[in-house]
Amino acid sequence: MRPKILSLVFLLLSFQGYCQSDDFEPTGKAFATIFANFHKGISGAAVDESAYELVRGYFGYEYNLSPEFYAKINVDIGSPDDLSPYSKLRRYAYFKNAYLRYSKNKIQVEFGLIGLKQFKIQEKIWERRYLMKTLADEYKLGSSADLGINFHYKFSDYIDVDFTVENGEGYNNIQSDGIFKYGIGSTIHLPKNFTSHLFYDFTKNEIVQSTLLLFTSYDYKNKWNIAGEFILRKNEAWKNGHNIFGMSFYGKYNINSEFQLFARFDKIESNILKDETNPWRLLGDGSALVAGVQYNPIKNIKLALNYHDWYPWAANRENRGFIYLDLEVKM
Repeated sequence: MRPKILSLVFLLLSFQGYCQSDDFEPTGKAFATIFANFHKGISGAAVDESAYELVRGYFGYEYNLSPEFYAKINVDIGSPDDLSPYSKLRRYAYFKNAYLRYSKNKIQVEFGLIGLKQFKIQEKIWERRYLMKTLADEYKLGSSADLGINFHYKFSDYIDVDFTVENGEGYNNIQSDGIFKYGIGSTIHLPKNFTSHLFYDFTKNEIVQSTLLLFTSYDYKNKWNIAGEFILRKNEAWKNGHNIFGMSFYGKYNINSEFQLFARFDKIESNILKDETNPWRLLGDGSALVAGVQYNPIKNIKLALNYHDWYPWAANRENRGFIYLDLEVKM
């Protein structure tokens, strides 16, 4: 799939000159984002842990080639979760995004290593990606970016729909195995001040693995917001009957233009298989609580002092409680 994507991208770029209007001047800009923190364990198995951590950095460039065409490349430098615990001593670079976008009237098409819209909506409302990922991304029930193509159509200011065909491997594992993931979603802005998103995807490898995601958020005069997210993964890793259910609730209250209170509660659990007494994924099941205060001294800097814990369902595992000071800088 990768050679086909690159070929089409270069083909579209080669024709960009024909798409420009006489009065349009192509423009571009570089960007960078840094996530860092200091954390100290205060309870359970975490009491002896403390560290300064550079979590990751994003570096990239975006370019408007014409009124219709836009291109973006974004490199993610961090420590991939699928490597050993010692990977945080090193840094690895991945392409997080590398795509071409075409927009005309009510339709938008993105092609390449794209960000997936069901993650963008939640991240925009959660506002604290630098502190914690949103539900599906945090608990590895999907990747926020992947190789593929997305078609997005906006019916009105109140409803849109999108359809995605993706590699299904995520942005840090982009080999082609001939198995694709198909997803369809819709965002609804009704009633007033509500934002809701419904999304379903599936991929087949002998049996079907599927994901159903429901999200809704209510905003009151930009003063406070509350949101809820639910996810159901069926046949995880194409294992029949191995299901995972997750939910996440979060909210914020703007004290003023600089200070904001926030809180979040997550719960993730797996089902009990026939003839078993414990959930099949017991070691990964549990709940998390995050609560704190965020400070915005200027537009592109966020600081958050917060409490963060993890309570596992397994009786032989201790809870882990931390105090964090998190930082996001955008340039």
